[in-house]
Amino acid sequence: MKVIKPVSIVLVVGVSLLLFILRPFGSIDKDLPIEIGTETETIFSPDAALAELPYGNSVLAARDISRFDGEEALLRIDLLDQRGTFQDHPLYQAYYFMIMNNIMLRLGRIDDAVIYANQLLDYAKQNNMPWVEASALSELAIERTKRGELDIALAYLNESVRISKEINYQGLLIKSYNTLGVISNISGDYAKAQTYLHNGLKLVDSNPEHLYYSKIIANLALIYIYLEEWNKALEYIEKSKLIYKNGKWLEPSIMTILLSNESHVYFRLGDAVQARRAYAEAHKTLVKDSSVRLQAIVSNELSNVLYLEHRYDNAIAESNSCLDLAGIEALPLQRGLCYTSKARSEMKLDNYFTALDNLNDAIEENLKISNTVYLSVNHKLLSEVHEELGNDIEALAFFKLYYLENKKALFDQRQSEVYMLAESFNAETSRNALALLKTQNDLKDLELERQKLGVRVVFGMIFCVLFSLGYVIRKNATIAKKNELLLCSNTDLVELSTRDALTGLYNRRHFDRYIQSLKKDSSFYRDSHFTLAIMDLDHFKIINDTYGHDVGDEVLVEVAKRFLKHLPSSDLIVRWGGEEFVCLIEHQDNIPSLDQLEKVWSVIKEIPFATSAGDIEITLSIGAATDISVAQLITRHVKLIKRADDQLYKAKLRGRNQIVMVD
Repeated sequence: MKVIKPVSIVLVVGVSLLLFILRPFGSIDKDLPIEIGTETETIFSPDAALAELPYGNSVLAARDISRFDGEEALLRIDLLDQRGTFQDHPLYQAYYFMIMNNIMLRLGRIDDAVIYANQLLDYAKQNNMPWVEASALSELAIERTKRGELDIALAYLNESVRISKEINYQGLLIKSYNTLGVISNISGDYAKAQTYLHNGLKLVDSNPEHLYYSKIIANLALIYIYLEEWNKALEYIEKSKLIYKNGKWLEPSIMTILLSNESHVYFRLGDAVQARRAYAEAHKTLVKDSSVRLQAIVSNELSNVLYLEHRYDNAIAESNSCLDLAGIEALPLQRGLCYTSKARSEMKLDNYFTALDNLNDAIEENLKISNTVYLSVNHKLLSEVHEELGNDIEALAFFKLYYLENKKALFDQRQSEVYMLAESFNAETSRNALALLKTQNDLKDLELERQKLGVRVVFGMIFCVLFSLGYVIRKNATIAKKNELLLCSNTDLVELSTRDALTGLYNRRHFDRYIQSLKKDSSFYRDSHFTLAIMDLDHFKIINDTYGHDVGDEVLVEVAKRFLKHLPSSDLIVRWGGEEFVCLIEHQDNIPSLDQLEKVWSVIKEIPFATSAGDIEITLSIGAATDISVAQLITRHVKLIKRADDQLYKAKLRGRNQIVMVD
């Protein structure tokens, strides 16, 4: 007993000491578990629920066929109805209304399709089926959009999106985002259209076979048509055609619209051969029950092709056929386009008064849907007509309208480019975030390893306390070293994420961090004033097109070096994107900010750039907002960037190679 008691005391004290020392391993800290995963949110799928019912797969097959063959789908529905299928379960009845809506659309019976969509909406409310209500609202919104009733369509879509988000109905959200993108396109809000369409694309990642995948890409192409970015538009049209051909159960109308849009791009490029080829392929996709909207779209493209072929009388006849289509009165977008095409051909035949009437009719249709793109086109044509008629005052007035609208279109184009740059930046940020996440997972793995190790060591030390203590000390040192290396890795990743890989300058993410740091140190900069400048290399695209992007990259690297050399080290220089840079200059008593900008401007324009393709001369346009307090910079930096960008735009309009500043 005398031996056992001291040994017991030694063991108890030793184990207690060991447990105290091993607390960093977390072996007894049960109140702070390590999270190693999160539950994935369930995606709502009514198709999956229907497939569990006895005739569910047959109903789903009829639904899929209804998207491209109305007559075949109607036969299948009749067979199912004879069995009494649609009375067996509320889900069957909901799908019945949806399938009948599809069938009526395929058969060109638009009014009947709307009736079935309204019946679907009533059925959803009577049976408290939110997802059915959201589906009905989305379908009704599409028909309202086609008729130009955009405000009603938006109200339906906002409610549909709200319900879909609540139940995580991603399949319907994709469809609704596409329609919201279409409405924004029609209204001329291209930045919002891109946002909606890209939201839809992000959901397509988890729904790769969604039938709206091709439509979303097609509507992105339409944005570039409106912005007159023809190569980009053709690129997206080809991508959409490829998605369509690789899919199944897709609507034939998608290919009709894609080919018609392709024909329109070539029309605007003046390529009669390619425009005729695309039109002919679009015409082949029309079927006997194609809707009035599709017939009008294809007819208008034929009129455009005939115009390019100088067959103006035939073009006018085709436009008249378009305007005579039954039901065209309910389609202001297509009707306005037919009037515009007719006016163009009338002008070629010197029928200016007829053209004047056609253009006024076109504008009346454009105003119904607030379509700024086609309003701009028609204002330009009206200016040309009045000039031919000798009405100089009216010609100038309409040309001013066109100029203002075209200026806005140029801004929208820049906004679109900025959006794509932001998307690219977000993708890069996501990659860095994944790297950081991997590092965090490594830390968690180490933490789990330490916990398991601690438990094993505790039991082993009951027999050999001293040996285990030595092992623990050694293991702690190893883990601390690993942690130190991982922390260094995190620091390096943060630095990489705020630097531009090509030039070594800071990027837009660092600019945002810098603004945040000013908030913390605002008292230090209380009496400071700044100048915010946007600097853009003139005609840089020509260098890339002429010498290649490698030479363009050499120029960008040298430009960055000159900025760093000739601007004070305290100033912030950011590569904003492409050939555009942002500079934030803190005012100094003895050196005006204009002098500093002129120094940079001079070294860019006066000293040629030595490249592998030889010396290249390039000029620089600068727009700047000056006399900015730190409070203004913190709270209004987005508006200040826009203000500087406006000055840059003025510099470009005035012939480039200059500095334009505003207080």
